[in-house]
Amino acid sequence: MSTARPGRCPNCRKQARRVHSTYQRTLDERPLGSRRVIVRLRVRRYFCDRKSCSRTTFVEQVPGLSTRYRRSSTGLAGWLRSIAIELGGRPAARLCRRLRLTAGRTRLLRLLTAPAMPDRAPRVLGVDEFAFRKGCTYGTALVDVEAGRVVDVLPDRTSETFATWLTEHPGVEIICRDRATAYTKAVKEAAPNALQVADRWHLLQNLSAAVEKTCHQHRDCLRKRAEEETTDEVPEATPMLLPPAELPRTQIIERTRHRYRVYSQCTGLQPGGEANL
Repeated sequence: MSTARPGRCPNCRKQARRVHSTYQRTLDERPLGSRRVIVRLRVRRYFCDRKSCSRTTFVEQVPGLSTRYRRSSTGLAGWLRSIAIELGGRPAARLCRRLRLTAGRTRLLRLLTAPAMPDRAPRVLGVDEFAFRKGCTYGTALVDVEAGRVVDVLPDRTSETFATWLTEHPGVEIICRDRATAYTKAVKEAAPNALQVADRWHLLQNLSAAVEKTCHQHRDCLRKRAEEETTDEVPEATPMLLPPAELPRTQIIERTRHRYRVYSQCTGLQPGGEANL
């Protein structure tokens, strides 16, 4: 992203004096409610008079509004970049259509830039594989465990690639990894002094496997104990007596009961019996 001020070359920073030409530039801005906003700028193209500069001409930029090679304002580009970071390609494009923003998935993905790669590895490094395409292509994700952020992504999960990365980025003290032998071999070659620990998921997996193995070895004892518990007499629980069901005394029920009593008195019909003749 260029930070050049109007009339100053973005390469050599020399103030320009000669105007080459002018033209109109159109920028998409953040929508105002449900209305699309378009900014039209008349910008100037300058000559760069410094002979040692590789740039012959350049176009002035409006700080906080326009940047080179962009058809959207800096504010709108920030919106689209944030949406792309949170949602990715197609989901972000669907949300942009709902927000009346003109952006396809390809444009959104182009806004994503790789973070700056540090020269040294973090003190606690997390290593795990992931699938670019499940069953076909796998890579390796490197995570700073203490900061909780991704440090780098390797194109495969081989020991050679990981060992090369550890050699180029020294300083790791603890490596939290899974049980893959390729990562173990790479750590022994490139970082022999680093402490290797299992991550939480594999630690729980190892624990569950050990418990299952122990239960399988002592299944006879467990079955005998279960049979003894079933043969013991279990005292019968005292049944709980519930109060008889009673309808709530509502106005409709009271009116119906009153009509029934009046009808019984007039006809001589007793509840559950026949009429008295």
